[in-house]
Amino acid sequence: MYKAISFLHRLREKKDSIIIVEGKKDKEVLKEFGFNNVYTLYELRRDDGVFLNYREAIILTDNDNKGRILYKYVRNLLESDGMIINDVERRKFFKYFRVREVEDLRKHIDEIKFYINYFENPEKILYF
Repeated sequence: MYKAISFLHRLREKKDSIIIVEGKKDKEVLKEFGFNNVYTLYELRRDDGVFLNYREAIILTDNDNKGRILYKYVRNLLESDGMIINDVERRKFFKYFRVREVEDLRKHIDEIKFYINYFENPEKILYF
C-alpha cells in the first residue's frame, strides 16, 4: 500500500501535468484525493485551450475496451498538438490500484485517505 500512496502523492504534486479521465465520477474521486489538474474528455472537447497550460498529459481512461479505444484517440489527438503523453504513470496507476475503472477507487477511499493523511501529517493521527 505504501507504493500506491506514494505514487498518488507524487502524481498529485505534478503541477505541469494534466490528468484526463472519462467522466464526472472519475474526476470526483480524484478531486477527493486533492487533485486539481483533472479534466474529463467532455471538458477537453468543450475547451480546446485547457491543456495549453500543461507540458504533459496522463490519460486515465478506464482499463476496459471502451477506455482503451478512448485512450488511443485522445493520445493521438494530444500528440498531434505536441503534448507529451506519460504512459508510465497510467500503467503504474492500474498496477498499484488493480481497478478497471478510475471511479472504483471510491471503494478504497477511506483506507487510502487514512494513509495519505498519515504520510502528510503523521503527528495528527494518534492511537490511544
